[in-house]
Amino acid sequence: MTESEFENFMASLRAPGTPNISPKRVIHTLGIRAKDLTAISNPNGNVIIRDDQGTAKMQRSLRNLARIFSAARIHHDTAEEMIYWFMNYPLPQFYYRTAFEMYAAARTEELLSLLTANLGETREARAL
Repeated sequence: MTESEFENFMASLRAPGTPNISPKRVIHTLGIRAKDLTAISNPNGNVIIRDDQGTAKMQRSLRNLARIFSAARIHHDTAEEMIYWFMNYPLPQFYYRTAFEMYAAARTEELLSLLTANLGETREARAL
């Protein structure tokens, strides 16, 4: 995915008129339930998504999601492929858990390490 395509994808997740990521747009994009996203962003309590921004904890969690997408975009040609990978592809390095499961378990840093370690391999494969 090109930088421009990624910028358009991230813009599609933005809460209108704010610098924040819209939880509702993320829910729609990932095809998950609101309660799943709230459980990820605040595992020790309930958060209700009443507006298009959510809480500060929700925004921190969504920024981690944006970090994952930013690292993953290099490995995928389209946003659709990236989302499919994120939600469904089993990762052998993490006992065949998906990237979504790693994100939900607050293991963003480990997932980012994997994605950036594979960066050189992906660029070499695309050059061939």
